[in-house]
Amino acid sequence: MSSSSHAIVVGAGIVGISCALRIQQKHPGASVTLLDASAPASKHAASFGNAGTFAPYANVPIARPGLWRDALRMMLVPTKAGAMPPPLSVLANTHLPALTPWLIRLLRNCHPTKVRSTALALGAILARAETAYNSIFDAAGIDIDGSMGSFASNESDSNMPFALRNGYLLMHSGASSMQGSKRAAALRREGLGKDLRMEQVDVSGILELEPGLNSDFVRDGGAWFFPDGWCLREPGALLRALSSAIERNGGELRSDARVDAVGTHDSDHAFVRLANGEMLTADVVVVATGAHSAALAATAGDYVPLDTERGHSITFAEGTERLLTRAVCSADAGFILTPMSGGLRAAGLVELGGLHAPMTRARCDQLESVSRTMIRSQDALGDRDESKDWLGFRPTLPDAIPVIGPSVRHPRIFYSFGHQHVGWTLGGISAYMIEEMARPLLSTTRQSGTAPALPASTADLVSHAPIPVRFDAYRVNRF
Repeated sequence: MSSSSHAIVVGAGIVGISCALRIQQKHPGASVTLLDASAPASKHAASFGNAGTFAPYANVPIARPGLWRDALRMMLVPTKAGAMPPPLSVLANTHLPALTPWLIRLLRNCHPTKVRSTALALGAILARAETAYNSIFDAAGIDIDGSMGSFASNESDSNMPFALRNGYLLMHSGASSMQGSKRAAALRREGLGKDLRMEQVDVSGILELEPGLNSDFVRDGGAWFFPDGWCLREPGALLRALSSAIERNGGELRSDARVDAVGTHDSDHAFVRLANGEMLTADVVVVATGAHSAALAATAGDYVPLDTERGHSITFAEGTERLLTRAVCSADAGFILTPMSGGLRAAGLVELGGLHAPMTRARCDQLESVSRTMIRSQDALGDRDESKDWLGFRPTLPDAIPVIGPSVRHPRIFYSFGHQHVGWTLGGISAYMIEEMARPLLSTTRQSGTAPALPASTADLVSHAPIPVRFDAYRVNRF
């Protein structure tokens, strides 16, 4: 028997940090090490420049019937500043040959039956996303509705709360766009059940909620309003607060550790190999490295068809007039405006082009142009701070369902990645599920050679889900 246990979590984004905190919470005697090549909340770290929206309503994938018809248009996307950026575009670069098989798989998942299956699988875990985070915040000693304090980037924002709870507005410009959104709305209701609060609002309702929006941008469209939606004032502040709690709870955070392989020595020990040759051993290893996870999974013998949806964000300084009071999404342009500490962030677009292409500055310029068109008064937006232009990598599988579970070949290695647009939202429930599966291996009373006992269904984990979804919906070998 083991007198103590050790868990290594690879990846210090919101998913990895949540996994580390959940393990600490449920296994007080365990040693927990969090590894990443950069410090949490540094500019190039995961989650730093995202839209900050907590999106438990986002169970509908980008794959949809008819997406294939837009493939050529996506290849020829305009890059001229001022052009309306399409929600989805493909970079014609050297990554395209590697991307093609992923695109084919994505198109296969556009069948209505597949889209519904994904919506139900995502809905099952999104339904418990906030409940799971409450436990994570408790483990970190954080009041998400309390002030950011010293974790805020600027001292002047220290009294602002982490969370802005004022709902979320998903806006459609034009009657045809609004009409077309009703299929997705039906999938939201089916996948998330009676607890989902979603209201249809017309143009006057939009402007009543957000009078700062330009009515010409909305035209004769409409919106879906989610009263329970909320957003972060500064994603980096929460990352700093959570990672600080890991160290305060006795964990080790190494922000100079580039991992190049994972595996198992024997039935009782997993290992992590760093790029410098250093070997680390643990009872359990969790791989939560987002868009970089496929390469690590391959070292453990698991093939995962993971690619990345590149997303851009820009930040405007505060203007002289009132900004938005909540996060507002333009479904047609594929981006979100979020009021944050110190200004307004425009984040979004989907660009398929791999991990190595540089930031597409034209996308940032397009975000600036369309953001200024969306806001009624230009005095409401200050200058764009180009030093804060950001490129992030959403890890996405062709079916848009994350991998949450053990390696096929190495039962002491667990995966939590592929959360596409909802990594921040699903960090807590993913951590809950990983700890649940790894619990037998982290128990101080376990027998040597014990394999993880997998739950047959997520029903126990997501008791509020309207339709139980079997755990194998998230398994790594489903492809």
